[in-house]
Amino acid sequence: MKDPNRVLTIEDIMGIQTFPMIVFSDALCSWIGTAIKVHQAWSYNHVMWLKAPGVLASQDATFKTVPLSNYLQGAHRLKFWTNPRWSDEERLRILQAIESDLELPWYRRLYDPVAIVGQALHLDWIQMPWVNICSDRAGYLALVDPEYNLKHPDPADVNRWLDSRGIYDVYGRFIPD
Repeated sequence: MKDPNRVLTIEDIMGIQTFPMIVFSDALCSWIGTAIKVHQAWSYNHVMWLKAPGVLASQDATFKTVPLSNYLQGAHRLKFWTNPRWSDEERLRILQAIESDLELPWYRRLYDPVAIVGQALHLDWIQMPWVNICSDRAGYLALVDPEYNLKHPDPADVNRWLDSRGIYDVYGRFIPD
């Protein structure tokens, strides 16, 4: 297990060759991000997947790929989780599911604004069918981990679950200057 408090450089991050990884982001200058952090009493406000060198799959207005470099310009803190025990087949299963979802029509990749209202009211079951918020995308874990049972989680729920399993490792953290 790597040091969970290891601080990664941009070069470390851009050199990652093991995929996928779950990535938590803290948008340091976002009032929406701050509201999410206050609501969940945690430090990060967004969940993404590192799916290839320098490429994230992120549930923004739509689920799409974004350059990792967008998150390395000083406005985000990042936390990378991995499972070094995943087989190549398990890694591929997650990556294929992500790719499949990225190919859905735009209206099936939309962000769920209703779920944000539900989260704010602590009524996590309020959600539009067929659309997701970022932390719903952690559900890919169920493809390789039968213990994954989170329904409509927020980023803090996902982090607590990863930590509680004992089989996932924090690969490292990025803290901008």
